[in-house]
Amino acid sequence: MAGHNSRDAFLENVRRALGRPPGADPGAPPDVSSYLGDPASVRERARSVKSESETRADALLSELETAASHAGWVVSRKDSSQDAARYIESLARELGARSAVHSAHPVLDRLRLEERLTRRGIDLRLMAIKGGAGGSEIQRARQSLREVALDADLGITGVDYAIAETGSCVLLAAKGVSRLVSLLPPVHVAVVERGQVLPSLDELFVLHRSDLLGDEAGYYMNIISGPSRSADIEQTLVKGVHGPREVHMLLLG
Repeated sequence: MAGHNSRDAFLENVRRALGRPPGADPGAPPDVSSYLGDPASVRERARSVKSESETRADALLSELETAASHAGWVVSRKDSSQDAARYIESLARELGARSAVHSAHPVLDRLRLEERLTRRGIDLRLMAIKGGAGGSEIQRARQSLREVALDADLGITGVDYAIAETGSCVLLAAKGVSRLVSLLPPVHVAVVERGQVLPSLDELFVLHRSDLLGDEAGYYMNIISGPSRSADIEQTLVKGVHGPREVHMLLLG
């Protein structure tokens, strides 16, 4: 009987977290036909998802701002790339940063961070292996970049997508986009642009399925939902054990 009561209490906590009152209809299951269906329907659904993200861009940015704040991100919304660059420069100064690493996301080119951070005496490095390297040379380059990321005070990335429902950022595998940028430095800054925000994980997986059909999907997908957290058996929460202790989300638009 005690076990039954514990189960009911657990399920009640889940319902409350989901905002569902006792006895509420769970609703219709999500439409996964676009993920499991034929290639034509998958691609059509993917086009619809992208269209919705652009049409609802402002609303989705606002939803992301709220959810990300609840998830532990330090969220700031900026109107221009220049404002975003100033934010990162100010953050680096407050941290007393000596070095930083960044990904090759196009949005970062527009921020012109190297110019701003270099004048502050901060060494900014791109986490990418130069073209033409091969064999043992690649292995040495990878180890060198890992050491650079381990020593960096700040990691800066763009994103491929962001998820309004969960307050998450999504990074996909690509040349010049290393997971180490968002995992090894103690502080991570993610820059999200208008039109990159999806309503939920359902839409993300539809787009991923479409990429798989076109052989465009990379070998990993990194979903970041706030600072690194870990709890021991006594449920003592500690930040920064398996990743950044502090994460900043910059919303452009």
